[in-house]
This record gives sequence, structure tokens and C-alpha cells, in this order.
Amino acid sequence: MNDNEVWDAVKQTLSDVQMDRPVEAIEQRGRARRRNRQVLGLAAGGGVAAVAALALALPMATGSGTAPAPTGTNSHAGAAPAAPAGNIKLVSLAANLTADNAALPGDASLIIEKVDVRRGTVPSRTRYHLYTDGGEYYYTEARNELPRVIARGENLGNGFHTRGVAAARNAVTGDLAEAREQMINSVYDEGKPPAGAEEKRMESLRQKGVANPSPLTDEDRERIAANHLWVNSVDVLSAGGGDPKVRAGVLRLTSTIPGVTVVDSTTGGQPTLTITAKVWTDDTQQVLIINAESGVPISSEMDSPETGTSIAGTFEVSRVTVADVRAGSF
Repeated sequence: MNDNEVWDAVKQTLSDVQMDRPVEAIEQRGRARRRNRQVLGLAAGGGVAAVAALALALPMATGSGTAPAPTGTNSHAGAAPAAPAGNIKLVSLAANLTADNAALPGDASLIIEKVDVRRGTVPSRTRYHLYTDGGEYYYTEARNELPRVIARGENLGNGFHTRGVAAARNAVTGDLAEAREQMINSVYDEGKPPAGAEEKRMESLRQKGVANPSPLTDEDRERIAANHLWVNSVDVLSAGGGDPKVRAGVLRLTSTIPGVTVVDSTTGGQPTLTITAKVWTDDTQQVLIINAESGVPISSEMDSPETGTSIAGTFEVSRVTVADVRAGSF
């Protein structure tokens, strides 16, 4: 088993002890992660030279195999008729970022991710991710390989981040409830779960030995929706966070999650916001620290007591041009 396979296995272990996820989403995201080696930390959002951290691409909760089922004409996970009132600190910061009309430099976001596995068997490492504004994604663990990866056209983008970025932008300028639904379902190729999701969920449970699986309750759906919304939003910070508008959209979306709390803090002498997300069925939590003025992430830590796994990381996020990176100038 190579390093990437080992890391994928660790991420799957984390995923398996968390919340419920549609069978289709589990399979699809698994394929996407093996194919894309998505950023596992939160290169969340960036700005020019930002630091951020991990678990951003950590899998959505799984565990019992339960998952959202279609409700009426809405087949997405945990649809709600309206978005709840948002956390005022995140909403206020999002408003400030939305008002920033400065021209965005470059045509891509470069994320240098440093992963610190504090408890676990996978070695710490540094990863290089390049997300272009056009939706392409390039990855390597060797800095001098990134230009060659681009030159060879090894684009690993599969549309997930493009859909997520669109949802974040919609959260800024459009209907927030609609944007929530978009982000929750951004993992699906069609932007919504495929037909028969509930039937497949029930069948999966039967195969696992559950004789008479129970249908999901409204509480189940709300919990699952919150988990999906958080995980997908944080993932999008990796791909589009170099744009203040995308950061603003992600902040608005995450501000509506009941399991997310925000407090003022200071990190490295700068004013920050410490965001704690408890959107899993066990005691797993993610702590994300962002700059209180720019929304740029500074650090993130994912801790799962049940698995004995703790992973933290930092990111350097900058706006670049693909041409410069391809030429080795970065």
C-alpha cells in the first residue's frame, strides 16, 4: 500500500465513525478522493498568503449507513424550507468581504498544505494544490513536480468544487436557502442525489443485518444536512477561497449550522474567530480559526476521540497565475 492509499484508508476510517451519508455519495466521494486526492485541510479560502488547515476535505459523516431520503419533490439531503438565522459574527464578516470590490489577482489559488498527524499511523507531509478559476485541479507532494503536472495536463478536477463555488457565490447574492441546498448536494454530479437513494439506503442496512430499518426522521435529516453543509463548505474553501466573495458565501452558509459556534480570539497577534463545528454523531469536532478581518483561515484541527485520531494542519494560500506556476515561478 502506497502513501496515498494509506492516507485514503485513514480518511475512510474517520468517515466511517461519523454521521450518515447517502450510499451514492459515499461511493462517489470515495472515487473522487482516490482520483482527485482532494485537499484534506482547509486551504480554505485564502487570500494572498494565508494560512489554514485540515480536514477540510474530510469525508462527510457515515457510520450506520443511513442517509437522507427524498421528501416530496426534493431529493436532496435534509432540505429545509428556509435558512435559519445566521451566527452574527460570521454574517457580519461575510458582509464586509462582500463589500470588497478589489480586483482579484491571478487566475488560480495555490495551496501549500502542511499536515500534522498528531495521533494516527500516517506520516505528516506537505502537499501542493493548484485550483484554477476555470475548475481545474492539480496536485503533487513535490514542489518541483507541480509545473510538470500542469504541463502533462493531469487535471484532477471533477466538478465538485465548481458546483460548490457556485453555491457559495449564490449564498452571497441569491437566496440563502437555495444556496444551502446547492452546497449540501454539490457532491453529486447532477447537483442532487440520484433516484432511488432511500431504497438503496434501506437495502444497504438490510445487508448489514438490520432486519427492519427505520425511515429517517426529520431530526435525522436536519442532522445530516448540517454535516453535509459544513464538510462541503469547508472543502470549497480549498478551491475558491482565494476569492473574498467565495469566502463570504461560505461564511454565510456555515453561519446557519446549529452545531457551529463562534468566539473571538487572538492568534499570532492578529484578531481571529475560532469556529467549532460539532456536526457528527459522536464526539468528533473540528476547530477552525480564521482571520477576523479577511476571513482567511489560519488553522484547523480535526479530533475524533472514538478513533483516537487527531489531525491538524496549516496552509499557505496565495493567488497566482497558472502560466507562472507552469514556468516554475511560484
